[in-house]
Amino acid sequence: MTTTNTKLDALRAEIDRLDAELLSVLEKRVAIVEDIAAAKKDDGKALAFRPGREASILRNILKRHSSKLPDTVIAAIWRELISAVGGMQRPYTVSITAPDKSVGYWDLARFHFGSATPMKLHQLPTVVLREVSENPATLGVLPWLSRERDTWWEHLAQGGDNIPKILAALPFLDNPSGEFEDLNSLVIGQAEPEPSGDDVTLMVVVTRNELSRARLNEQLGKAGLKGFCSDSRSPHAEDSDWLHLIEMPEFVAKTDPRLVELGKVVGDGFIKIVILGAYAVPMS
Repeated sequence: MTTTNTKLDALRAEIDRLDAELLSVLEKRVAIVEDIAAAKKDDGKALAFRPGREASILRNILKRHSSKLPDTVIAAIWRELISAVGGMQRPYTVSITAPDKSVGYWDLARFHFGSATPMKLHQLPTVVLREVSENPATLGVLPWLSRERDTWWEHLAQGGDNIPKILAALPFLDNPSGEFEDLNSLVIGQAEPEPSGDDVTLMVVVTRNELSRARLNEQLGKAGLKGFCSDSRSPHAEDSDWLHLIEMPEFVAKTDPRLVELGKVVGDGFIKIVILGAYAVPMS
């Protein structure tokens, strides 16, 4: 046997040893997740989807990652692992809206939720909204292509116990191949959004009368909020209210005192504020 073959055999043996070590560590991680699932068995929550924590984990992994593997490969490995163990705690399904480019939307969701998560494809966002509203173990993926054309957020603005919240944005990691170009989506579900450390909060300000975006932006500043109005919808009927979609570059909880202050600043025409949810800022 040549020296080269001896060296190759030794390297391959080391790879085999590392594979066994990786599998052992993976099995230990899964065992811990099983203990967590047992501890959560009676807490009443329907979803194990933790988008804020998942984003934080992935950011830390990619920050520490120093090999020659592309970030997308590292992200894909951890997304598969995170989604699979989340499904072990409490199984969930994903309903995807794909009005066009359905293959792209499917791939986008599959990359994030992993190969083991059951998924369904629908053409209409109303179908996805209904499935998520009726089943707390279902997550929905809705297009966020053009704020001017999107209307599904008006349904979320109704608020209420069974109305889903925005929980995440896809893709979380930009794909350099451009596979997911112009297919930005938001994930909704019957859960409360959680901070990841770098977030965007979406909310709706409901008013009786029309209010210009510039005026509303000024009022947001007076209330101490950094957000801006990205869309306003006129009432569908004479006795309906105006809906103003606000985007804020921070995590804002529904108990934030600045929301009360905003209501005071808006004045007589103010009706209410509905937090639609929040999402971790995607990585580039």
